[in-house]
Amino acid sequence: MGIAATADSIVAALDAADLGESKTVVRAFLPYREREQLSSLTLTVMPRGIERTLSTRGGVGQVDHLIEVAVQKKVEGADETAFTAGVAAVEAVSDLLAGLRLAGPPSWSCVETRIDPLMSEDHAANLRVYTGVVQARLRSHA
Repeated sequence: MGIAATADSIVAALDAADLGESKTVVRAFLPYREREQLSSLTLTVMPRGIERTLSTRGGVGQVDHLIEVAVQKKVEGADETAFTAGVAAVEAVSDLLAGLRLAGPPSWSCVETRIDPLMSEDHAANLRVYTGVVQARLRSHA
């Protein structure tokens, strides 16, 4: 499975997940959206890199697909508590990816997730858009 197919599988898993509100889930190489497009929760799944390493002396290798999920939503009002829903959504996406296994061949397992940034201060202050990013590492052994 190539990295684009891995990203498409993650799109399907996120699309089927209940995050407590309506959402749009897409695969793209760039997460850029206009503020007007972010009235509902928007998840952009982005392939970011491939790492290949040998894991044994016998030549068995492992392949890691590095995927990022941008979690974005327009925020109304000036109260900082308006960002709470975005933080909850990015945590829910991270939790979902942390236990994710994709059927193969080869099969893929998420072995690491990281939230960075939890919230883009620039987007929050200047655009009134919540933006958080979940980084995931999915691994397969070849």
